[in-house]
Amino acid sequence: MARDLFEFWQQIGMSDFVHPSDVPIFERLKGQHDFNLNCLPLCFSGPLRTARIVLLYLSPGLPKGFEHQSKTPELQQLYASQRTGDAHLPGPNSPGHRWRESRLSFLGDWEQHRDKIAVFNIGAYHSKDFVDHDVLASLPSSRIALDWAQSILFPEAEAGRRVVICMRAAKYWGLRVGETYGKSLFAPETTRSGHMLTGSERAIIIEEAQRALM
Repeated sequence: MARDLFEFWQQIGMSDFVHPSDVPIFERLKGQHDFNLNCLPLCFSGPLRTARIVLLYLSPGLPKGFEHQSKTPELQQLYASQRTGDAHLPGPNSPGHRWRESRLSFLGDWEQHRDKIAVFNIGAYHSKDFVDHDVLASLPSSRIALDWAQSILFPEAEAGRRVVICMRAAKYWGLRVGETYGKSLFAPETTRSGHMLTGSERAIIIEEAQRALM
């Protein structure tokens, strides 16, 4: 049985920058990686427990000023709320909003549905340019994300209870680009930056996603 993803993320302190389970790996690496460990970590945002639409990515980027914001009680409280898996997708004044505006625009007026949309990464740690695939694979936080996705989220999507769209790094999620699994687990062709390419597949996915938001 998969470990509970949300219980796992309750094990980190509100102001901590590394999950306790990941500490030994980072200590062993002695800084030989490009993750910024002065930022608050988390591999998902939005109501992942119940979201009607879940978008899959690889690892979070590094918004301007995020390292400084990570030290503020306001952002620490926001992240503590996000780690429950019940909170709405963060609003307009939160870090990463411009990224969400760009990536979620295909959903139409997505900001009216922040209670139904979640973003899910394999990795939890921020980096400006992601290069550490090997480190990502070694982290317990990454492995529990994949385990939860494959044992709980993906079967729910295949059964049609959610729409899950892999927007980045399908092979790391255990999927194949261009494939649809079951009723609503999609791995469309995308750009490296995480935008769906145009075509009939895109139209089908958008229709399914917008139906899920009704």
